[in-house]
Amino acid sequence: MARFIFLLALCLDSGFAVTQAALRGEASHLAVEAALAPAPAQAAAPALPPQPFWANPQNIVLFIIAPGTAIVGLAFVVLLRYMETRAVPSQDLETVDREPENLDEDVYGAGITALVRDSYSLVAGKGDLLLRISRLASSFLLMIFVVSLQIWTISQMQTLVCGRAVSEIRKIYGRYEFIMYGADINHIYLTPNGFPRGLDKKYFDQANFENLTSDEQDLACAIPFSQPKLLLPILFIWTLTIVADLRRCGDLFVRLILSTPTISSMQDAVVEGDGETQIIVGLTKTMKAALATTCIIPRWVIDVYLLWLGCRWLAATPSFSDLLLNSVALEFIVLLKDALYTGVVPDRNKRATQNTLVQPWQKTEPANYRVFLSSFLLMAVTCAWVLYYVYRFQAVLPDYKWDVAATCKEYVAKVSSGKAR
Repeated sequence: MARFIFLLALCLDSGFAVTQAALRGEASHLAVEAALAPAPAQAAAPALPPQPFWANPQNIVLFIIAPGTAIVGLAFVVLLRYMETRAVPSQDLETVDREPENLDEDVYGAGITALVRDSYSLVAGKGDLLLRISRLASSFLLMIFVVSLQIWTISQMQTLVCGRAVSEIRKIYGRYEFIMYGADINHIYLTPNGFPRGLDKKYFDQANFENLTSDEQDLACAIPFSQPKLLLPILFIWTLTIVADLRRCGDLFVRLILSTPTISSMQDAVVEGDGETQIIVGLTKTMKAALATTCIIPRWVIDVYLLWLGCRWLAATPSFSDLLLNSVALEFIVLLKDALYTGVVPDRNKRATQNTLVQPWQKTEPANYRVFLSSFLLMAVTCAWVLYYVYRFQAVLPDYKWDVAATCKEYVAKVSSGKAR
C-alpha cells in the first residue's frame, strides 16, 4: 500500500512538472508572436504619445516643402533679376533680343488661352457672347477636371496602393529583424509603428538568415533599400520627371504673373498679330489671381505631393521588377494634362493655344553663366532630394538598419545566376 501511494505521488509530481514546462513553452511562443504582431505588442507596451502634427511626413510635404520650394524658387528668380539689372551691360555679340514665346500645349495652356482670349473678346465686344462664354467655361472646367482627377487618383493611390505596400514591407522587414536578432524579444525594440528593430549590432547574426523560409528570404532580399544601386537611380529618374514639370510650372508663373505688365482692363491685354496669332501684353490683377489659383498653385502642390508619394511607393515595392514598372506607371498621373489635351480639346482651341504668345521673363538675354549653366543646378537639386529622402526623410521603414544588403549579397548572387534552391 505504501508503495502504491509513493508511485501515485510520483506520477502526480511528474504530471505537474510536465504541465509547468508546457505552460512555459506556450508563454515563450506567445511572447515571440507578441514581438512580431504590432497590435498585441503595442497593447502590452506603455501607451505611445500621440504623434505631433508636424511629425507626419504628409503634413510636412503639404505645409512646409510645397510652399517652401515655391518661396525659395521665387526668391531665386527675383535675386537673379536684381543682379542682372545691376550688372554692366554686356557688349557680347551673342546677346539676343527674346521674342514672345508659346504656351505649353496641354490642358493648362488651353485653359490659359481661353481665359485670356475670351475675356479680351468679351470686354472688347467681339464675337458672339454666349459662344465666347461657353468656350471659356468649357476650357476652365476641363482645367478644374484635370486638377480634381489628379487629386482623386492620388488620394486613392495613397490609400489603396501605397498604404498597403508600406504595411506589407514593414511586416517583411520586421520579421527579418526579429529572426536575425535571435528571435529574442530582449534583443529588439519596437518602432512607433509597432514593428521590431534590432537593439544592438552585437545580437545580429547572419547565420539566422537560414531560419527564414525561402519565401521570407525572397521578400527580405527584395526590399528596395537593400539595393541602393538600383533604388537611387530610379528615384532620381522619377524626381527628375517631377522637377521638369515644376520647372514648366515655375516658368509659367514668372512669365504670366511677374513679367507680364499689370493693366487696369482686359481690353488692353492682347495685341493681334498675323493670322490667328495673339500676343498677351498685359493682365489685370483679377486675371493674374485667377490664373495663379486655378492652374499654377494647384499644379505646383500636386507635383510636390506626387513626388513624395511616388518615392514612398517605390521605396515600399518589395520586387525589383515591379519597382521598374511602378516608376513608369507613376508618370501617367503627370501626363493626364497632355492626354486630355490630345483627346478632348477641339482643334480650333489647339490652334488658338499654339498661336497665343506670352512675354519672355527677360527681354534681352546676354551671354553669361546664368544663361548657360543655371539649369544644371536642377540636377543638383534632384540628387539632393533623392539622398535626403532615402537617408533622412523616408518613413516607409523607420529606423532602417541598413543590415539587409550584406546578408543578402550571396543569396542575390545565387538567385541572379539561377543557382538558388
